[in-house]
Amino acid sequence: MTMNPVSSSVYRATVGLLLGALGLAAQAAALDNPAALAPIYRATQPAVAQTDGSFILEAEEFAVKSGGAAGWRTMNWGENYYAASLANTFLSRKGCLGAPEQCARTEATLEIDVSAAGRYLALIRYEAVYRFETRFRLRIEQGGQVKLDRPYGARDQPKIWAFRQGLKNEVGLDWGPVENTVWEGHDAFVELAPGRARLTLIAENQPEPAARRHVDALVLTTDEAGVKARIAKENYLALDGLLTQAGDVFLKFHNLSTAPLTLTVPPGIEHSPYWVHQRSWKPKSLTAEPGAATDWEEVGSLLDTLNDGQWRFSAASKTKGAPVHYRLELGVKNAAGKLESIAKFESHANALELAYDANTRYTRRIRSSDTVLYELLDYLKKHPVRGKPPERTLIYGYTFDERPGDAKYTAAREEFLRLFSLNVRSRAGKNSQSRSTGYIDVRSVPTAKLNEHFAKLQTDGQKLEDIRVVSLGDEIGLGRPPAKSDEPFRDWARTRGLKPDDINPAAGGDWTKVSYDASPALRETNPRLYYFAHLYAYHYGIQELKARTDLIRKALPNADSGANFSPHHGSFYLGDAHQWITLFREGGMTMPWSEDYIFQVPVGSQQMNNLLLDLARAANRYNPERGSHFYVMPHDPGNRPESWRRLFYGALGHGMTVVNLFEFRPVQAAYTENYVNSPLMFHEVHRSFNELTTFEDIVQDGRPRWGKAALWYSTAGDVWLNHRPPFGPNKRALAVAVRHQQTPLDIVDEEDALRGTLAGYAALYVTDENVSQAASRVMADWVQKGGQLFATAGAGMLDEFNQPNTTLRQLLGVQPQALVVSTNPLVQFEKTDLPFTTPMDQITLKAGGTIPVLAAQGKFTATGGEVLGMFGDGSPAIVARSHGTGRTIYCGFLPGLSYFQPAIPKRPGDRTSAVDSLAHFIPTQFHAGARQLIGMPGEKIARPAVCSEPLVEANLLESKTAAALVLVNWTSTPIKGLQVTLQTPLPQKKIELASGGKVTVSKSAGQTVLTLDLAVADTVILR
Repeated sequence: MTMNPVSSSVYRATVGLLLGALGLAAQAAALDNPAALAPIYRATQPAVAQTDGSFILEAEEFAVKSGGAAGWRTMNWGENYYAASLANTFLSRKGCLGAPEQCARTEATLEIDVSAAGRYLALIRYEAVYRFETRFRLRIEQGGQVKLDRPYGARDQPKIWAFRQGLKNEVGLDWGPVENTVWEGHDAFVELAPGRARLTLIAENQPEPAARRHVDALVLTTDEAGVKARIAKENYLALDGLLTQAGDVFLKFHNLSTAPLTLTVPPGIEHSPYWVHQRSWKPKSLTAEPGAATDWEEVGSLLDTLNDGQWRFSAASKTKGAPVHYRLELGVKNAAGKLESIAKFESHANALELAYDANTRYTRRIRSSDTVLYELLDYLKKHPVRGKPPERTLIYGYTFDERPGDAKYTAAREEFLRLFSLNVRSRAGKNSQSRSTGYIDVRSVPTAKLNEHFAKLQTDGQKLEDIRVVSLGDEIGLGRPPAKSDEPFRDWARTRGLKPDDINPAAGGDWTKVSYDASPALRETNPRLYYFAHLYAYHYGIQELKARTDLIRKALPNADSGANFSPHHGSFYLGDAHQWITLFREGGMTMPWSEDYIFQVPVGSQQMNNLLLDLARAANRYNPERGSHFYVMPHDPGNRPESWRRLFYGALGHGMTVVNLFEFRPVQAAYTENYVNSPLMFHEVHRSFNELTTFEDIVQDGRPRWGKAALWYSTAGDVWLNHRPPFGPNKRALAVAVRHQQTPLDIVDEEDALRGTLAGYAALYVTDENVSQAASRVMADWVQKGGQLFATAGAGMLDEFNQPNTTLRQLLGVQPQALVVSTNPLVQFEKTDLPFTTPMDQITLKAGGTIPVLAAQGKFTATGGEVLGMFGDGSPAIVARSHGTGRTIYCGFLPGLSYFQPAIPKRPGDRTSAVDSLAHFIPTQFHAGARQLIGMPGEKIARPAVCSEPLVEANLLESKTAAALVLVNWTSTPIKGLQVTLQTPLPQKKIELASGGKVTVSKSAGQTVLTLDLAVADTVILR
């Protein structure tokens, strides 16, 4: 479980007030287990209604009456399925009541005092896991009668879904079923009279597939109309706006000055995300005469229960210019209604910022926000790391805001920045400009205003030569041509040497019969126009960015331009050739840039993240002096320290040169929905950065060595959406499978083929269905000269105009039948779809064994060659064919998915930092037959290094004087005595590990063998 951000002595002292009746051992355990305080808080006190007559009930406060250790139990946010830093991944008051997937009958109860008779809706907020049952029951009794006995959580019952989904039985979100917190009970009514009523939550055995039950909160309300209005209007996070700390937190305002003072009490700042909860709260205004104090004022209704946050007060004197002096006293009511003072804050400043907890009724903690920085810095000092911070690597991130005039805070902030070599990214206000040394953001500056903007920066004291990074935006795409672009389209076509009939066969040589049109209807009726219109659209978008980049390069001599490309748009963690490669080669921008939010998405393995860095290397292939900018996100909850370390070292090994942490501060100091709450994560970043220092000269002066195997990307594939499911998932799975052969894998595209770069490779993997005619001819010639071409179902069967590709069909020796795609389920995400996929067929291998056919099948007839595997009906499934000194292998299925399926357990998709989460699960039990097949093209490729554990990825960075072998352990356990055999000449005068661990050097058969222990990731430095 993760606490935010550091357990302080004040917190422990105040919580201790709740635990006086417990023994010392129980008290100590509860201090690190806030949800355990919930039943203690409630004790035997019945819950009472809020001022509007509604009951807001926390499930973790229910008293467990039966079921024992295998029944209901209180759980902390972070132990459940959905616990991250954004969107729909929060629990009210950071706790829930949980039950196992299967259990004997278990009951938990809570009593309420009903003050007004009425027809109440019985709404429950809980986690509904996609494709899994999460069944439980609610029973309400009053006066010896059962007033309601209703099931909740069944897959076939309607629920209120977030993200504009409304009322549906089950939803699999487009970005993965990883934040399925729902409300249920829009039609569950119970008639209650004044007096005591008992609520009972019941869990027991349920149908399979079954998931754990996590019940968050219950709402009983007579406001049926209001609930219906919320469901209809609150299309992002419906009903969550009901959840506030109303009735919990109170404030008393003491005026210590000599003039009347007014205090403005605003709502707390939320982060879930961008303040989208629909609430009717308004700031409160308190006034006190000199030396007087207000009565206790209820202010908990201004605070969120779904996440911690900031609370910014402002005080003003009624006498103009008079100084202010005041004290805020905060109190919390217990379940019995007794109010107890928990904190006091005295200030002479107009503004006062506090940090509040979402579960204040349990933690009884409200702090001044500066203590968040002090406590974190104190933790880091008490947990020192080896080495020193990086000196040459640009490291960016948002962190604790400046506070001019506060010397203590400023000194602490500067010390924090130095620990991480952090180049602070200032967040510009509405009318202000960023003056962050080295980094500026110009997304809001029109191209025509850029030079004026740079002049203004210079006037304001910014040295333009100091600017190193210019951001053109975040998660951007390419601009599209205006609807009336006929003449520019024709001009572009002429410059490419095209004729009217090349684009529109019916043009008859007349350019006026060629019009720009990229509408989907042309896919069938005029595929040539469709193809060229999309190529022009790509060109248009690139040139728009190039116009900006040209101005930037002229004005800022040391700056590179870039913009974060989100891997969550389109095909997850694959990218498109025209935007991720061609754009940079044509000067649209000069710094490839993306992010590693892969721990939030249920793709097959976090190792797939490295494809984004490989795309950046491909983009910079002909400009190797350029760097690669990458967000390595330590955001917690959501990520884990060991997962962050894998991704950080993986990014370094694949060519990252500029590091960006994005939001690098706890939630109480953050701005966006991203933040870092775990002290352990800050410690891991600190440790890893200091390790980087030991080889950052190689990172900055060198680059990853190009391999001998490559994965094909093409603009033709972009036009015809070749990365659509399940073919995109197969591509990223295949890339990881090749890496598991310990074969370095690069990315090549059509330009590389036409420039002759393909000649440097021994093996090429093709998954794209559409390959241009020109590239196909190059491939055929390359195979004739010794290349090994591996193609999966449908790959290369069509050309850039979506017509039969006779060149590759002849090369591969196949005539395809129609591809058959299984949609039950359609495989979009390996972790959440593959376990539910039923094989379409089974391949019998000539060499022995079988391979399942998953997600798609493309039967074909074979001409010549050797059949290596057959489908169940005896038709060819895998065929190999020799050409000159080369060979092709064609598979009528998706071997990447076959490779991955046995490695993925049938478990609920989640988004959490839990150690046993599917989000952080590392697959290891891959299909042996698929592995052998995928490895065939690279059998004779010499690896720079071979590890005794094949799931350790070894990436070689080289500079003129040194080398670094970046090792990432893609198994689930540390490896003792890993042996790394160097199979290429490398410097060996001095060999050491970045971590400072021990490495033993020996010789075997004339080769150098390194022996070391590898936990998660490390680097062997060779000088």
